[in-house]
Amino acid sequence: MARIIYDGKFHCGGSLLTKDYVLSAAHCIKKLRRSKIRIIFGDHDQEITSESKAIQRAVTAVIKHKNFDPDTYNNDIALLRLRKPIVFSKIIKPVCLPRYNYDPAGRIGTVVGWGRTAEGGELPTIVNQVKVPIMSLAECRSQKYKSTRITPTMLCAGRPRMDSCQGDSGGPLLLSNGVKYFIVGVVSWGVGCGREGYPGVYTRISKFIPWIKSNLASTCLCS
Repeated sequence: MARIIYDGKFHCGGSLLTKDYVLSAAHCIKKLRRSKIRIIFGDHDQEITSESKAIQRAVTAVIKHKNFDPDTYNNDIALLRLRKPIVFSKIIKPVCLPRYNYDPAGRIGTVVGWGRTAEGGELPTIVNQVKVPIMSLAECRSQKYKSTRITPTMLCAGRPRMDSCQGDSGGPLLLSNGVKYFIVGVVSWGVGCGREGYPGVYTRISKFIPWIKSNLASTCLCS
């Protein structure tokens, strides 16, 4: 889990994909000036700046999906290239990518982030995790969202009171196989937090594997 800081303040979540790149949501970075972005790794508590293992990086490139739509949040995906590579450690590891078109429907995922723990609540200082059931596309379209709003490149997960929330944006929806963590979604949008009939909506990462690989110029990926 990476913490994206803008102008000195917490802004969004992200995930380390390689020693040089972080994956996040396009809506998180659409209006940011690159020079003011910093990414922090290895700190689970925002209040403790002296956490010995925390590492900070500046950003040399911001790659937004060219078809990102700020009205519908379709193609809500972005990559940030770090100025200096990360050295992996026990607490700073990359996430793995799922295979192209993999469908995690029916699995229980884990959302990680510094978002509010309740709608309208305070932003916590310590990273949170919440387990959420992942829906099929048909199941999501049968919820209270307008069905055409949920595109095949989106994924829904959550149940009442168990959801990603404001501040979790850009952070990962993860699945574990017991050995590695795979990122199947990036927190994108929703109505409120944990509301009945309105699960959290995520960017479906398995649809963007070719896009990710084409933008990670010859870097080693975990998959």
